[in-house]
Amino acid sequence: MRKGTRIALGIAAGVVAVIVAGVGTLAVLNRPLSRAEVDEAIRERLHDTVAEHASVSSVLFATYDGRTGELHRYAAGTVSADSAEPARVDSRFHSASVGKTMLAAVYGQLVDEGRVTFADPVGKWLDAAVLDGLFVEGRAPEVTLGQLLSHTSGAADYFEGPVVSGPPMIELITTNPDRLFTPADLLAFSRDQQTPTAAPGTAFGYSDTGYVLLGLALEKIEGRPYAEILERRVFTPLGMPDSDLLTDYGVDADVLAVTARGVDLSTRNAMSVDWAGGGVVTTTADLVTFMRAFTSGELVSAPTLARLTAFEHEFEPGIRYGMGVMQFRFSELSPLLFSMSDAYGAVGATGTYALYDPEGDTYFVANYGSLEFGEKAIEELVDLRLITDRLAD
Repeated sequence: MRKGTRIALGIAAGVVAVIVAGVGTLAVLNRPLSRAEVDEAIRERLHDTVAEHASVSSVLFATYDGRTGELHRYAAGTVSADSAEPARVDSRFHSASVGKTMLAAVYGQLVDEGRVTFADPVGKWLDAAVLDGLFVEGRAPEVTLGQLLSHTSGAADYFEGPVVSGPPMIELITTNPDRLFTPADLLAFSRDQQTPTAAPGTAFGYSDTGYVLLGLALEKIEGRPYAEILERRVFTPLGMPDSDLLTDYGVDADVLAVTARGVDLSTRNAMSVDWAGGGVVTTTADLVTFMRAFTSGELVSAPTLARLTAFEHEFEPGIRYGMGVMQFRFSELSPLLFSMSDAYGAVGATGTYALYDPEGDTYFVANYGSLEFGEKAIEELVDLRLITDRLAD
């Protein structure tokens, strides 16, 4: 069963469970709540999540209301499974593929500056030897920046894609978490152990491999390391003091646990597997700051934002993709959620997301820190939205 289908079924099952509980339950669920009651209900939900799921040692959740300017942050659990130290609302965490939206924003800035176009071939900056073996034979010269950003280049996905030989990446990082990966290593994995998924521009296929290529191309365009690019173009201008691209691997970076198959990878070299595909360490407050800037036109122009958020590609039923940005159409995920407005933004495989609901002018940010919770996090978001939507005016 495909990922998006599992999300849709999980959400539908959760809503059905409420309905079969009876009309009386629904009446209670529709009762308006005070701010204090909403806060208490959210905290209870987060604590229950930690208690019920062994792979989740902590949960962070934040909401920002653009109409009132109110930021509310919540934390439950401990910094890791073997620690008694509580997670804090300002704890830092690995944001996984949320970083893809940041990379897409930088490319959007370059488009606005007239330095690149989305139609530019990536081979304009990367040697043929770097691209060799990553795309359908003979098609590498035509792969564009826009295709890489929208996951339509046909490159395999080194992180979750199938392999034709050797162990998959998840097995490599969990059986040998102290192995260090360079961007060249990640490309070599796709080149040697995977096959391209489609001809460029013909199909959507999520690809971390493509985002490594985008990171390498960006370094050539800007003439500086990717970590410095993010600092100069995103973190410093927006005032995100607790955000940076992880570059010192295998050390205690004072971040929350990231678990995969029972292994905490947060302080291991295996975190080098992300890089330009999602190596940013951040906080919920900083992600709210980023998303507000991204959605308001502060980072990129309105026409460029419209290009990034065109959502022309179907990731799965009810889930659409633009360029580095994902959209959730909740009414399509479950008809029982016909009244829940769409949200778009950044989503990571570790149960991390930073999403914006334009209709309600509300932002939702969370981190569950578990590869086993990537899909479940969106189901939990539905439950949390059902709580926040009951806030009395």
